[in-house]
Amino acid sequence: MLVVRRPVPVYIGALLVIGLTMTVIGPALTELRDRTGSSIGAIGSLFVASSIGFMSGSALGGRLYDRLHGHQVLAVGLVLLGLGVLTIPHARSLVVLFAIFVVIGLAGAIVEVGSNTLVMWQRDADVGRSMNLLHFAFGVGALITPVLTRVGLSVITTVGALAAGLVALAALVTPVPTMPAVAREEQTGSTKRLLVICSMFFVLYVGLEVGFAGWILTYAEEIDFSERDATLVTSVFWAVFMAGRLLSALVVNRVRPKVVMIASSILMVAAAIVLVVGAGAAPAVWVGTAMMGLATAPQFPVMLAYLERRMHLTGSDNSWFVGAAGFGGLVFPFVTGQVVDAVGVGSYPWVVLVMSVATVGAFAKVNRTFGG
Repeated sequence: MLVVRRPVPVYIGALLVIGLTMTVIGPALTELRDRTGSSIGAIGSLFVASSIGFMSGSALGGRLYDRLHGHQVLAVGLVLLGLGVLTIPHARSLVVLFAIFVVIGLAGAIVEVGSNTLVMWQRDADVGRSMNLLHFAFGVGALITPVLTRVGLSVITTVGALAAGLVALAALVTPVPTMPAVAREEQTGSTKRLLVICSMFFVLYVGLEVGFAGWILTYAEEIDFSERDATLVTSVFWAVFMAGRLLSALVVNRVRPKVVMIASSILMVAAAIVLVVGAGAAPAVWVGTAMMGLATAPQFPVMLAYLERRMHLTGSDNSWFVGAAGFGGLVFPFVTGQVVDAVGVGSYPWVVLVMSVATVGAFAKVNRTFGG
């Protein structure tokens, strides 16, 4: 039987699958609404379903990877994810779809926790580049999904399921890394206090990233951008975001993760200030959006690499970070919408600035906790 000797490509493939499958809900929302005869408010519950599953899978996944054969757990998560998306086109009830997306969220979290954890165990102190490539692959999948969804819902779900199955097979024939038995000299043991402090960064960062990406199109439309230009602004964010992920993968093994985090944090606050000072002027929106895409791109994978250098991380530890990301992605985009609805569209740049400063503050707190 063919054995794949290098596991990192498996984890890159797993994140590509997550990008292909877990982002299908947005592009497919109108079709799913029509198929189930649901209102806009009711079909939005699918986002909640996915988040419920994701946070549950985050808590479960870490424990499984600490106790069982990592690639077998990863393969089961991928198969469950593939089967989940494969059933989407056949659902005609909102209740059934809700259950399906809970399963998809749960399986996706198991796959993401495993990929992040196992690549750390495989690459050890040199995890930076591999971690960035993993999350770059997620972005590639997320970019492909809307295109294939426009071709047909059954097309993207079939492609996603096949990709999940292929990566699952690759995982089963690849030697699995195990957690290093002994911490390196520079690593400390994880404590609940440390995990809470570190998790707050992921809550705020993902809340900012998802909230910005989710509301920038609406903001642009409300300040009288054309529908075409508003869509292009969103595309600019994701295009620069992807370029930033690739750039960080190229430099992170040459530059300390702390330096990358500081530079991207400064750029993130600067981007928010450009949006606030610009007050809806088109040049400020275009420039601020591009700056925000570049600034936010490296932070999730680089922060994981930063923490790996400082803590001896288990699968359960990583589940804290992935679960925190899921919580932030659920809560803060909702809060952003409520603020914009109550105060007006002019509040959006200020919300972005507050979230940017809070995210930088969370990183500064983590850095101080580890002694700078």
